[in-house]
Amino acid sequence: MKRIITLLALIAIASAAHAQTDSLVVFDTQGDKLGISVAGFNITLGENGSGQKSSKPKVKRVTTNFIGITFGYNVLTYKPNYGNWAGEQNFMTDNTHGMRLGLEPFSIQVSLDRKQTVFLRAAMNTYVENYRFKTPMTLINDENGNLLPQGIEGNVKKSRISAGYFGLCAGLGFKISRLMLLFDFNADLLSKSVAMYKNPKKTLYDISGFNNIRYRVGASATVNGFGIYVDYCLTPLFRKGIGNDGNVTSIGIRWGF
Repeated sequence: MKRIITLLALIAIASAAHAQTDSLVVFDTQGDKLGISVAGFNITLGENGSGQKSSKPKVKRVTTNFIGITFGYNVLTYKPNYGNWAGEQNFMTDNTHGMRLGLEPFSIQVSLDRKQTVFLRAAMNTYVENYRFKTPMTLINDENGNLLPQGIEGNVKKSRISAGYFGLCAGLGFKISRLMLLFDFNADLLSKSVAMYKNPKKTLYDISGFNNIRYRVGASATVNGFGIYVDYCLTPLFRKGIGNDGNVTSIGIRWGF
């Protein structure tokens, strides 16, 4: 109704203008639009840019990633030995070097903004830690279940203890161009712990004494999927009362696909 009234008003104006001058009134239809030229002025009635629906591209808020790998060096924080380990000085901190190999098979990210610069993430992970002794020794459980250090005689090679974990992580991430920063909190469950060495045959046996549940906080920085990570285990490596309450710090490289 408003368009009809407007059109009639324009025709009236055009007629008045024609009576005073020799200007032409030209009507031109183009689809849903009506073009009117009056005395050199162009007017378009109908659909225009402001009446059209916005066609902004949709942003994917939820994304998934597969396969992330970490490989690093573990350091056991110095804590004095006590109890059954009291006479062993600092054999775990001074006499071992630790390595970690981890796999993150799946993660999910939920973007908090349209530019996807800030996001929440959750992931599953599994990893193995090895602590290799520099001198011929190992850890054993005695008849009472106590975990004790023990020397090994002979030509001993590759004596180490190993612990495997799997768990979940949740955290916050930032993406700036190709740089990605991750800040994670992890909860891990011990799956297996063993001691092994060659003398000359391989000997492998289960041991107990590691904490069954451990919590870690960590951060990583990657560019195009490759970078570095660092994390600190809030839970000591061994259970309370075993003989050492040292915590593990891990530093290494991280890459994902």
